[in-house]
Amino acid sequence: MATMTRDKTIESSKLWQAIVWTLRITVVVQCLGNWRWLAQIGESPLLSLIVEPRDVCGLAWSEATGLTIQQSAGWLVLLAGFFVMLRPCAAVLGPLCLLQLLFAVAMWHTHSGYTPQASWLPPQFIALFPLATQSARIAAPLALLLLDPWRAKRPLSESRIRLACHLSLVAIALTFFAHGIEALEHNAEFVDLLIVSSSRLLGNALPQANCETLLTIIGGLDLLVAVACLVPRFRSILWWMAFWGAVTALSRITAFGWESAWHAAATRFPHLGLPLAVVLHWHLVRWIPPEAVDPTESA
Repeated sequence: MATMTRDKTIESSKLWQAIVWTLRITVVVQCLGNWRWLAQIGESPLLSLIVEPRDVCGLAWSEATGLTIQQSAGWLVLLAGFFVMLRPCAAVLGPLCLLQLLFAVAMWHTHSGYTPQASWLPPQFIALFPLATQSARIAAPLALLLLDPWRAKRPLSESRIRLACHLSLVAIALTFFAHGIEALEHNAEFVDLLIVSSSRLLGNALPQANCETLLTIIGGLDLLVAVACLVPRFRSILWWMAFWGAVTALSRITAFGWESAWHAAATRFPHLGLPLAVVLHWHLVRWIPPEAVDPTESA
């Protein structure tokens, strides 16, 4: 009975509504970015997987077929985003999660994206690096699917809340860890973002040497918070990750302009949304009154 009271306390709180809406908005914004990417921009790992020759793990289909499939997927993603905003359900969130996983698999098969050079990393991690960089984007619709607030026949359980929270936490830790490695290795894309953004915002471009020094600091900090967020609950670390996720996503717009890069920022919205949802849950757990907790849980 006390556990049921705890679940009702969670569901009736404003913080819980904030968590659910944070995840829903995260998935919707992600859908908007993927729609623009797939339906209007053209080039994507998905298209590469479809048209590349079989000897490089592609399907070797025609470019026209690939574009048709990709554009159709883009419009379906936009429709899915509409349904997520109105009424999230497994029939929509499941395919969205699989699509994000397909992006990562396509990057893995076609060797697109950044490949780390760090000799201290296990070869298996290097081979699956795209899955690490995309983990937050994969986890966002899956976390919302686990919570599934619209299905009254399946009451919310504390175990599902805990699983969604842990999944989100591990996913954002993997994302920060992977991006920290890219920063430490002075990924050329990150260098360009710093140079162009500083030129547009400050009027003077940072020298490349300064950018590389800054990336070394950023990379070390990313690795630190990726590890630290998995140990005891320091909420300040999650707030920092949400803030930094927003900054890095918006850096695409500050570098290349709204029209050219808003979709790149939107697809990275889970880098902000997931840590924000987790830290709100941590605040919620601290807020729940002791009488709502099952006494046997502390035994």
